[in-house]
Amino acid sequence: MVASDLFGKRTGLIILHPLLITFILLSSYPIIYDIPTPFWFIILASFMLAVIFLLLGNILTEKLVLYLLFLSDIPIIGFMIHYTGGLDSLFPLLYVLLIILSSLYLYRKGAYIISLCSVIFFLVLSFIEAKNSTMTVQMVMYKFYVFGLLFLFTGILSGTLSERYQKGAEEAKRLRLTTEEMIRNLPSGIITIDNKGDIIYTNIPEGPLRAHVHLYIAKFLKYTNLKNSIELNIAKRYYVLSCARIYDSRAGLGILQDYTDIRKLEEKSRVSRQTKLLAELGGSLAHEIRNPLASIRGSLEVIREAAKDRHAVHFINMALKESIRLNDIVTDFLNFAQFIPNKKNRLAIKEVLNEALIEIIEKVNSKNIRIKRMDNDFYVLGDMNKLKSCFVNVFNNACEVSKKGQVIEIESYEDEKDGFVEIRDHGKGMAKKEMNKIFTPFFTTKKGGTGLGLAIAKNIMEAHGGRIEVKSRVGKGTTFRMVFPLA
Repeated sequence: MVASDLFGKRTGLIILHPLLITFILLSSYPIIYDIPTPFWFIILASFMLAVIFLLLGNILTEKLVLYLLFLSDIPIIGFMIHYTGGLDSLFPLLYVLLIILSSLYLYRKGAYIISLCSVIFFLVLSFIEAKNSTMTVQMVMYKFYVFGLLFLFTGILSGTLSERYQKGAEEAKRLRLTTEEMIRNLPSGIITIDNKGDIIYTNIPEGPLRAHVHLYIAKFLKYTNLKNSIELNIAKRYYVLSCARIYDSRAGLGILQDYTDIRKLEEKSRVSRQTKLLAELGGSLAHEIRNPLASIRGSLEVIREAAKDRHAVHFINMALKESIRLNDIVTDFLNFAQFIPNKKNRLAIKEVLNEALIEIIEKVNSKNIRIKRMDNDFYVLGDMNKLKSCFVNVFNNACEVSKKGQVIEIESYEDEKDGFVEIRDHGKGMAKKEMNKIFTPFFTTKKGGTGLGLAIAKNIMEAHGGRIEVKSRVGKGTTFRMVFPLA
């Protein structure tokens, strides 16, 4: 029961009961005088009743034992009044304490019954005490009237308050149990910590996951520049942790969502889309191959008919040019279809950029393009060849749109979570319509281009858990920004 939770069990109340009576009786009499013999009888009787009630507790219900306990207090208090001055005693006020105590355990009904019984017993006691008192009948009735009203009002007030307390406590208990049950069965993990970093509540099992979450929320509570949402990869599962500061930043709240299954579905969907795209690319590739093959065939037929004609050199050159174009298309297609990294290693981004720049050095020198680097090295987890291919494709695009003597800027930097590489050219820039299509396979604005370079770069970045972004202004140039998760 709710009252038992606050004021102790029934057994504790029964044991405390005679001790309280002993204290009241002994402390109410001056120490320089001998304790009256009736006091000792009252104390003895209270201890005997306590033993009886303890024994009855194994037979009767808890509520019935409490009623008997409080009702037995009414005559005990009457004896205390009789032996401490009768109607002149202050012990009638003990009935007020008894009524309040009964309301805590028996609520409104118990308070009403105990207060009514107290009034009736005090009425009988007043008539008995009036025979040995010098008070007039009017004075005795006046005293009974005052104490009787006090007992009744105390019963009504304490009963009403205890009833409200009971309802509120039961509602709070029900709400607490419901809330705890809901939190315990939530698919999300919840953790709250105080500003000292101690865990207040969590339903996340103890282990590496809780340790990572606990550490990040403690940092989040201390440092205001940390992100309020991060991704975690622990024990081959993927989580999203969302954080918030509560209670005026005196505590931190974290909600952990397991999205491993969602990620698997996304991967299946991505593979499905990729398969469909490859099928579309197959048709487009066949079309792109057929045209240069037709040119080669026609050129070779002309050579066969006029092998000694000096004009045939032109056709031979055309055949070689189209053969090279065909080879580039097939190579780009293979790169596009095989963008998934074979083996990931911890790589310094400067080293990857150096390897990519070596690949395009001839093109850079031929156009007298200057490379300006502002490198802040960081480490990523990836496949060197794939990442190099990604940068080469972006560099090639920058070289194609740059005029002779222009500058291509390379800047790399990092924050708490990600690393960034920006490749900036000062070419003619792109309109928004073009920007929306530049990562679409076979879309190109260059004569003879395959339109696969930037699509390859995008796929490689996504396969490494990153992304590629583009910003451009017509007449000002274009900036490609690659975002990598830090190793």
